[in-house]
Amino acid sequence: MKDLKDLLELVNQAITENDFIEGYNHWFIDYSGHVNTLRVRHYEAGWSIKDGKESRSERCEVYLTPEGIQEAYWFIKNRLKNKN
Repeated sequence: MKDLKDLLELVNQAITENDFIEGYNHWFIDYSGHVNTLRVRHYEAGWSIKDGKESRSERCEVYLTPEGIQEAYWFIKNRLKNKN
């Protein structure tokens, strides 16, 4: 079972693999400590706005309970370029 430390290590990995130069695999991660939530948006093809519409993303928003930590961990893990 993964814990908050494991999740935050993956968050760090996702942030460092943001590829704004090549224009793909963008991560947006919001942590709200006052309500204990984590919101993650992943744009595999890169973030952009065209014709007033945001590019397609996958999203995960969880409370940081043991179950929420598992959900967020595997959401990020399965979308990282480098899965090590």
